Amino acid sequence: MSNRLRELSSQHAFQTQCLAQMGVVTWLNGVEDVVGQVYLPAQPWQAQGNVLTDSKTLDETLSPVSEHDKVSGFSAKAAQPPVMLDPQEKQQSVSNLREQLNAAPEIIVEDLQPIEELAVDIEVATDIHLTQVSSIELRAYALSSKLLILSDVPAVFSQQEEVDQLALKMAQALLKDPVENWQRYAFTWPGTLKNPHFLNRTDWLIGALESSVQRWTQDFLPEAKLVLAGSKIAQLMDDLPNSSPLKSYPTARIVSLSELHRIPELRKEAWNSMQTSFFSSH
Repeated sequence: MSNRLRELSSQHAFQTQCLAQMGVVTWLNGVEDVVGQVYLPAQPWQAQGNVLTDSKTLDETLSPVSEHDKVSGFSAKAAQPPVMLDPQEKQQSVSNLREQLNAAPEIIVEDLQPIEELAVDIEVATDIHLTQVSSIELRAYALSSKLLILSDVPAVFSQQEEVDQLALKMAQALLKDPVENWQRYAFTWPGTLKNPHFLNRTDWLIGALESSVQRWTQDFLPEAKLVLAGSKIAQLMDDLPNSSPLKSYPTARIVSLSELHRIPELRKEAWNSMQTSFFSSH
């Protein structure tokens, strides 16, 4: 018999490996004794045995195959039997765990890492309020360029026409002349500012109210008068700086026009207050 060294092609090498894994190790002519080197191609799975192996040692590197596996073509691994825990041992483990959980606080569990507490300085944002009023719903009446009535109204307000008529009658009684021209304005400030970057700035509610009133009274005569009807608008006018031009007007303070409309008994007191504020020196 002649020993011939044969280099197998990649297809034959792969076929040799697959047949060996299936249990078929004799595929060449039995009469010839062939010694060859098997080069396995790159595979995406883990191949059994070395990448470069000898055809004689290929059978030795493979795991022994049973008769059943040779028929089926697969090497199935027997399932491991489930581990059964003795009930008495299980009860002892549970009791031991309960004892550890109910142990005194001086027992330290080694598996737990110590908690490190760090002292951190917390800066509490200061709540800045330049005025006691944070929201307002306002109606303004500019009448004959001589009288300005600023009145609080409720957020839900449905008696607009009745309040307008009440303001006109009040103006005619104060001015002692028919009101030839008048204009109604609305001013709304829903609430405090939410942006924290604006907390240290001047109060925008007071500034917005002051600029609005100055715009409404830009054509007023020097002898113009101002009526503050309601507690909110009175507080906002008090918060204005003393240098504000609005504080130069003669001012009367009464309850809001919506309250005067709802409670007619308050009108006499409001009239006396306006008479005292505007005409007491005459």
